[in-house]
Amino acid sequence: MILPSFSRHLSSVLIAGLFAGCAGEMLESPETVSKLRILAVRAEPPDLAPGETVTLDALVVDPRHDRCIEPVGAGSGAPADCTSPAVVGSPTLYWELCLFDEGANNLYRCGTIPDLPSEVSRRDLGTGATASIAYNAIVPAPSFIEQACSQLASADLPDFVELPSCRRGLPVTIRLTAIAAGADLAGRTTDQFCLDEPADCEIAKKSLTLLLPDKVGERNSNPRIEALSNGETELEPGVAIVPVCGDDSVPEEEDYDHHDPRVVPLVATVTVGEGSGSSAELFNPEPTQVDAAPAPKREALDISWFSTFGGLRGSTYWGEGVTTDDEITLNQLEFKQHMKEFDLTALPAGPVRIFAVIRDGRGGVDFLERELSIPFISGAEEAVAEDQKCFDVKGVAK
Repeated sequence: MILPSFSRHLSSVLIAGLFAGCAGEMLESPETVSKLRILAVRAEPPDLAPGETVTLDALVVDPRHDRCIEPVGAGSGAPADCTSPAVVGSPTLYWELCLFDEGANNLYRCGTIPDLPSEVSRRDLGTGATASIAYNAIVPAPSFIEQACSQLASADLPDFVELPSCRRGLPVTIRLTAIAAGADLAGRTTDQFCLDEPADCEIAKKSLTLLLPDKVGERNSNPRIEALSNGETELEPGVAIVPVCGDDSVPEEEDYDHHDPRVVPLVATVTVGEGSGSSAELFNPEPTQVDAAPAPKREALDISWFSTFGGLRGSTYWGEGVTTDDEITLNQLEFKQHMKEFDLTALPAGPVRIFAVIRDGRGGVDFLERELSIPFISGAEEAVAEDQKCFDVKGVAK
């Protein structure tokens, strides 16, 4: 099963690791991806208006195909030694749309309401890397949203079901189940398989709002990660370059323009909205009992960083809605300290994969993946050159 993600503003809620036997895995840093994980679910557009079709995709990672069944011995410095990956192929993705879900304790299964047909409460969106559905296929008549919200409000629902706010429209749940490549369901449902084989399953939930016609003007749009760079080099998709190490020691903790030579510096180029410059989008918050007419505010953005090997500085909260803050657009990847901390005994068999996910706290999501080819220095006796210190893992792996 799955635990709620550590990110402070999630548009998708990930569940993993609640099963007995997974406790050891939870000791690993959440930024390090070593097993099947859904890192983000994206909807384009993030709010669906009448006449539109939403396209769904996800950042699903199973780095076990980067690992060897027989680990590469530390000191070999040769990822090419791996000839037999543990998992081959991409996970199979199963997509569903739920009028509402039953919560984390019930794997976010689609809930049912006696007065609504089952085909309204749950829709199978098929399998594949992407899924799509039209607004008009979910909302058969203009009165549907109002009727659905009314029936939800009057239904005898369990305490764990949180009723949605229908001020802008009807929030529905996108439920995604990822099953590892090569897994055998053996006649089981995906839910039963996930209970039986948690290491080969991941489930994620994302909210999608079906807008009322008169609320289209309040719609959200996805932020964008336009690029990931190392030094002055923009990383290209599918091309694993040897990165440059940091060029200077950090003189002050808050100076993010300088990087220790022992780290690989990373930069994300971010845009939010159309013509928004350096500020996140303005939006109207939902009314509360304390504030019935809240003033417009800017989105609170964050980027979550992940890698398949090495230690990252982590995910930084973007409190002021400014898209040029170095604290979130810059990060750094370090290998030697990561290996000390986790006592790793094998180097990765292939490129190190880097992932960045941006969220705006209102359902807007974007993500980008890139690769780095790391020439680890693990067995050399001579001194390591200054411009190669970030590759040095000598005296760590056993």
